Amino acid sequence: MTVAEKILVLNGSPKKERSGSLKLTRAFVEGLTEHGGYETEYVHISALNIKPCLGCLTCWAREDATCVIKDDDIPALRKKIEDADIVILCAPLFFFGLPGTVKVMMDRLLGMVNPYYGKPIPKDCTSLHGFTKPHPGQRFILISSCAWIEKEIVYASVFSQLDMILGKGKYLALTTPQMNAIVYHAGGRRLIKMQSNYKKAGEEYAATGTVSKETIDLLARPMFSDSVYQMFYENMWRKPNGEYLLNEISKKSDQ
Repeated sequence: MTVAEKILVLNGSPKKERSGSLKLTRAFVEGLTEHGGYETEYVHISALNIKPCLGCLTCWAREDATCVIKDDDIPALRKKIEDADIVILCAPLFFFGLPGTVKVMMDRLLGMVNPYYGKPIPKDCTSLHGFTKPHPGQRFILISSCAWIEKEIVYASVFSQLDMILGKGKYLALTTPQMNAIVYHAGGRRLIKMQSNYKKAGEEYAATGTVSKETIDLLARPMFSDSVYQMFYENMWRKPNGEYLLNEISKKSDQ
């Protein structure tokens, strides 16, 4: 009997189900799991009780590499990550980095990687640490959306961090620009189109174990022209008293 692969989706957006990145991730997972063989679990990081790292490094000194903090959700979450065959981090770009809740979670997972021994940075693009409990065949995927278009520039710090933790080229990164406009304009037509693209990407990943550069570039292709997109943001900030236009839209979507 074939054992189903476990997919763990870690949603790093404080918007939870309203997250644009999560809408794309759900479409990707739908394509990936269309023919069965998978068990999927979604976890909203902002809904967890996660205390900040103390910086004591005692996790590296313990034989089992566990954190000194025991009374929050990190021990259970770490077990889920260790057991998953595919870990998908779904998170928007916040101020050129991952959301704060994601960073707090990652800090607390330090014990999952080997200690730093003062050795030079490896030249072969491998992880700077390596995992204490390697899961054979485990795969990592980042699915993220942002407002900016210049992917390689605005995601530089995120890619650099993941390169050092996981190893360069050891994870799949799917990013999509102009997400607010995609979600809130044109009656949802562009969002449906982008979700369709992500579903096809999931199907491709299920069939080949990866996603081609052509597909990655398609997902990162802007859906609005520069002039239309600039108009979108110029109008967004014209509300009286500096009220953020999307707050009103978000309220309506919650009703």
